[in-house]
Amino acid sequence: MFRHTDYLQFDAKPEKPDPVYAHKLQELIGGAFGEMTVTMQYLF
Repeated sequence: MFRHTDYLQFDAKPEKPDPVYAHKLQELIGGAFGEMTVTMQYLF
């Protein structure tokens, strides 16, 4: 079962862009061993 909400759990206001952190976050979400990749492999 999936549930979608339109609000964020935490309101984060970054002071400035951080490309290193953005790259790490992108790897966790959609990288080779990220959540979406592992989930899709599991569901397949």
